[in-house]
Amino acid sequence: MDPKDIKHLNPKVAPTAGDPIETVPATQEGPGDDPLDKIAEVHTRVLDTIAGFEKFSQKAEPEFKPVSDTFLATHKKHERELAEYLRKSGRNPDKDGSFFGTVNSSLIEIRSWFEDVDDDVMDRVAEGERHVLEGYEQARNASQSIEANAMLAFHIKEINAMMRAHGT
Repeated sequence: MDPKDIKHLNPKVAPTAGDPIETVPATQEGPGDDPLDKIAEVHTRVLDTIAGFEKFSQKAEPEFKPVSDTFLATHKKHERELAEYLRKSGRNPDKDGSFFGTVNSSLIEIRSWFEDVDDDVMDRVAEGERHVLEGYEQARNASQSIEANAMLAFHIKEINAMMRAHGT
């Protein structure tokens, strides 16, 4: 803009020498937006899932037990890797999961009194796995390090493969 054109601007929008220069404010992270918080949330969801599968494995019909044990072993491996990453990053990983894990385990116990824990529960397994995968996706969308993204992507791939293998 040519300096002599300034006089033609509306005086209400024309800058003056004393006006502060406006800049675009930096986006600030709110509570829970820290990438490590997102990984900690995934870790908690995995702990809750482990609590559910431990109960599933105890109550499962013999033909369903290998499926339940596969999910349990995979989630335990993921939990160890997530906990190790959090420790390396200076965080203390949760040890017990959330209240949801306790409720989930209790519901499985109660259902086992009235119905068999077998292939008919796979729709509930799929729902739980989707909850875990949503946490993983939220964590991946939180500007993670290359190492964290690789770990999260690998876990997602393993969970999806496990779900496909067992028809969920």
